[in-house]
Amino acid sequence: MTGVRLLWDEVRRGAAQSAHQCGGHTGAARRDQWCAARHTLRTGLVRLGLVPDLPDAHRRIGLPGPGAVRQVSWDGATLRPAVQFSVAHTAEQVVVALRRGEPAGGAAPTGLGVDAETEWATAERNLHRFGTPAELDALRRACGPVRPLHLWCVKEALAKASGLGFARTPPRRYRLHPAADAAPHHLTVEIAGAEPPDHGPRRALVRTGTRTTADRPPTAWAVAELPTG
Repeated sequence: MTGVRLLWDEVRRGAAQSAHQCGGHTGAARRDQWCAARHTLRTGLVRLGLVPDLPDAHRRIGLPGPGAVRQVSWDGATLRPAVQFSVAHTAEQVVVALRRGEPAGGAAPTGLGVDAETEWATAERNLHRFGTPAELDALRRACGPVRPLHLWCVKEALAKASGLGFARTPPRRYRLHPAADAAPHHLTVEIAGAEPPDHGPRRALVRTGTRTTADRPPTAWAVAELPTG
C-alpha cells in the first residue's frame, strides 16, 4: 500500500480534562481516546515534516469530521499536496492512517479508512453476523493469514473509506469478492443497498495485520483505500 503511514500511540487515562478540550465528547473514555488520536495525528504531521513545528500548531491544524476523504488544513486552508487521514482506537491504543498526494490525472479522490480491534473471541463467534466464510477466504487470498476479527476491521475500514459508515449501511452489506486478477491486497467491494445508491463494484486496496506489544492484548488492524467514484 504505497503512501499510507500508520502511527500508533497509547490512550492515556485522564489526558482530557473536559469535553471542550477534545472534540466535545462527554464521556471520559471517549475524550481520552479522541485526545490521543488528535495528539498522535498532530505529532505525526510535525515529525513527518507535513506541518511546521510551532508552539501553536495544535490550534492551526484543522481536522474535518467523518467522511470518505478527510484532509488536514493549516490556518483554514487545505494542505497542498493534500494530507488525508483516518483514525481508529481501542480502549488502550490509537492508530492514525496518513496518506499524502493528489488524485492522478483529475481522477476522483480515493477514500481512506483504518480500524483496530481486540475482541478476537467475539468476532470468531459472530462471523455470521458481519461476514461469510467466502469473504474470509477472499481476504485470506489477498492478504495472507487472517482471522474473523481482521475481516471485521476490513469492513470497518471500508465503511470509513466509502463515507457511508455502519449506521446506514450494516457490515454485511459491504460484500467482498476476490479481485479479477487476484492481485495481492486487492479485493472487489460491492456495497448493497447503500443510500445514496452506491457506484457499483469497486476495486479496493487493503492491508491487514496484528500488532503485539509486551503489556497489551494483540490488536487486529486493517487499512483500506476505496475509489469514491
